[in-house]
Amino acid sequence: MSKRRDKNKDVTTGREPIREAATPRPSTTSRPSTSANQNARPLTFGPETYKWMGIGFGLVLLGLILMAGSRGADYDTFDVDRLYGFRRITLAPIVILAGLGTVVFAIFKK
Repeated sequence: MSKRRDKNKDVTTGREPIREAATPRPSTTSRPSTSANQNARPLTFGPETYKWMGIGFGLVLLGLILMAGSRGADYDTFDVDRLYGFRRITLAPIVILAGLGTVVFAIFKK
């Protein structure tokens, strides 16, 4: 331990003295006031772009639902026509690709 006494501490209590709150000084330099809108960066995409992106994501979701299909009535039978039908093999991938194309179009449209 150091033998030096802390000059800020009170000798009798060993605590720092209570300081009064300082009053704010007026600024000597005048800075231009900046509002939050001046520093804010504009949005990358506009509302129309988000609308097209929503349509594209909806098409992708619709394609996944079409690809999922439904279960058969009997779990012991394997129905080839239902599993490898037009809707699951052809239509659903086309709808998914159309949705992805719509999203890409929305991004590059700006």
